[in-house]
Amino acid sequence: MPVLLVPAGSRAAAQAALDAGADAIYVGLKGFSRGGSRNELTAPELQDVLVAAHAQGRHVQAALNTIPRQAERRDLVEKVGELIGWGIDGVIVNDAGLVAELRSRYPRLGITASIGCVVMNEADVAFYRDLGADAVVLPGTLTPDEIAAFAQVPGVVIEVMVHMVDEFILLGRCWMPSYYQMNQALPAPLGSSGGRLLGSVKRGGAGVCFKICEQPWELYRGVRCVVTRLLPSRQISAINHLADLLNAGVDVIKLQGRSLAPDLVAPLVRRYRLAIDAWMAGEPLPAFAESCLEPSWTVMRR
Repeated sequence: MPVLLVPAGSRAAAQAALDAGADAIYVGLKGFSRGGSRNELTAPELQDVLVAAHAQGRHVQAALNTIPRQAERRDLVEKVGELIGWGIDGVIVNDAGLVAELRSRYPRLGITASIGCVVMNEADVAFYRDLGADAVVLPGTLTPDEIAAFAQVPGVVIEVMVHMVDEFILLGRCWMPSYYQMNQALPAPLGSSGGRLLGSVKRGGAGVCFKICEQPWELYRGVRCVVTRLLPSRQISAINHLADLLNAGVDVIKLQGRSLAPDLVAPLVRRYRLAIDAWMAGEPLPAFAESCLEPSWTVMRR
């Protein structure tokens, strides 16, 4: 049975996702996620979400998708141990070395190789499985035939990001990470207000996203500015091809959008819940005419 995995950037969004039919949710923990502090949960908030989800038989994953610097690795690995004590069902990580280290340290932990690991062929799937990943995340831009080949790799769960931001770069791999922000102030100590892992500069895994891509870009002709633009940030959906993806062997249908407010999370989850349930019943999928969401659903601050 396919799993519907849904993002939540707040306790209210988490509850909205559960009420709308999510099988599992994933959240960020303040200081340890690359998505930015606005859409991360504090420790008490995460613990509350775990209690609420587990009471309904649902799972919760923590996105720990910064790539830690050497000095930060111990903090992140120790934090995972704390999360296990709270009852976390799994973690999503963005670094091959961290996958192997967490598997060695916590043999029973559920580990997902994030979309930022850029799994693009069967050999990549097997590589992360052998490192210790239980699941890998694929971009929804792959074809069902490609995904069917990936699904033949034994011993690993195949997740596909079917609802995502239409990026101008390879999904999950940003070439404008946080170190492009100059004169950054020193971070507060980890665990204090505002403290967080900054991540490895060399590997583009910075732990603070300054949304460089969302700043206005100006085109000059000589000294005269002729146009100001924002890069596209639409949400796109593969829901019209959901049956093909599920028939190809996808285990987890994953949605992007931890910045979505609860009133946007709920209809989004219901939309995919309806489509998955129709496929499971052997019925035609509901007619979703559009491949992109209407403008009111566009996410400008992910």
